[in-house]
Amino acid sequence: MKTGNILIEKRKATLEDIAKFFTDLSQLLSLYKLSVYPLTCQQIAKAANLRKKHNLTFYDSHHAASAMLYDSKIISTDNTYDSVIGLKRLNPYSIK
Repeated sequence: MKTGNILIEKRKATLEDIAKFFTDLSQLLSLYKLSVYPLTCQQIAKAANLRKKHNLTFYDSHHAASAMLYDSKIISTDNTYDSVIGLKRLNPYSIK
């Protein structure tokens, strides 16, 4: 993620906004015992291949590649992922 792309109230985020966002995100992840997986060369290569093969956006290809390298499941309402063989999309509204 390029932090320069973060928008807050329709304006580009300041360095202070970015620092606060990631501090808050870190606390939220800790609260729910969630982790962020590191970006790897393998994931970037897989994303590039998926982007070309399935015509995914930059971000969708990285989300799909990450999911495929960890557990082959992605939680999303976006049916774009349904065309990716080997990836199982879970609709968050149907998870119980």
